[in-house]
Amino acid sequence: MSSINAHFYKNLHAQVGDLQQVLATPSCFEDVPGDWHIIVTDVENSTALFEKGDQQLVHLAATGSIIACLNIAREQELLIPFFFGGDGATLLVPDAIKNSCMHALELHQERCALNFNFHLRVGSREVSSIRKMGAIISIAKFKRNELHVMPLVVGNGLKIAEQQIKDNERTVHEALKGMPFNLNLSGMECKWEKIKPPQKTQEVLSLIINAVQEREQHAVFSEVIALIDKVYGSDQNRNPVSTARLQIVNSVNQLRNEVRMKLGNMAFLNVMQSILRSIVARIFVNYTSSGKQYLEDMVNLTETLMIDGSINTVITGTQEQRAKLINELDRLEIMDSITYGYHISQQSVLSCYVTATDDYHIHFLDGEDGGYTRASKILKKKFL
Repeated sequence: MSSINAHFYKNLHAQVGDLQQVLATPSCFEDVPGDWHIIVTDVENSTALFEKGDQQLVHLAATGSIIACLNIAREQELLIPFFFGGDGATLLVPDAIKNSCMHALELHQERCALNFNFHLRVGSREVSSIRKMGAIISIAKFKRNELHVMPLVVGNGLKIAEQQIKDNERTVHEALKGMPFNLNLSGMECKWEKIKPPQKTQEVLSLIINAVQEREQHAVFSEVIALIDKVYGSDQNRNPVSTARLQIVNSVNQLRNEVRMKLGNMAFLNVMQSILRSIVARIFVNYTSSGKQYLEDMVNLTETLMIDGSINTVITGTQEQRAKLINELDRLEIMDSITYGYHISQQSVLSCYVTATDDYHIHFLDGEDGGYTRASKILKKKFL
């Protein structure tokens, strides 16, 4: 595989300006190289786990899927696009690190089963094989704010790969046997309490929106983002995360779960180190200027919007705003332009990848009780 292809995403020009305009402009997007791979992870029966109150475990599994691959990519000085789905993740990786990523994820899968008794599906498909089925998969890199650059994917390629893997997961990958242990979840920090919206009158809305016609995604997604902007205001106005509402978690059980997922054991020393980091973090964010700046950066570095062939977003606003938006989405659905699902909650949930407080960090957001998963269930029922 050529070095150019391995660095395809890293070398991709970052689009700036208006997101609606970028989405509406096909020339801003490039085809993903055929020798790249789509990797999908998915927690089986996640809804049942959410109903049991195990949202943290599901998020740890999904977040860990991304972190395992990001740590491998960083070692090779590669950038890879990724999407957090609440109960799983989707990543695009070059051929150079595909086997390493898959091996790490199968170790992660094993840890989820042994330590927490649930199954994490893991699978991959080569982009060229998905494209031979007539699928579209193109990507842009968009600078959303001064700190955050995000991938935008249009086409049905990721969704086809995801469905294939869910329907026909291969649990044993012969090529990966005998590889050295390489599961590295360092940087996984899930030490935040559930987050109430910035104002008492607000709620949290988790949304998934599909274009009915795949080839019309550019226009449809641009129209939908414009609609959300009109009803809810700017990114900043509708962001469920605010510095005033962020609180470090106090639950020892939650910290224990993080240690078991991250390290595979619950050794007393590791748990105590996690508790100590929480205490230090509380002092850091409350009493230092660097800590306060870190919280400000967190707001801008939280994934409140993802476009992976669908629009996936977690936003906050009033019931009146939600009613207005749902009315407009219903109109577009009746016109056979979109299909959508949503879930309403009173809080949002963060999980995080932090390499260093003054270096790279990214934060994954979901609605309480599995907002994305429940929105997806509603969406799927519309096809029955």
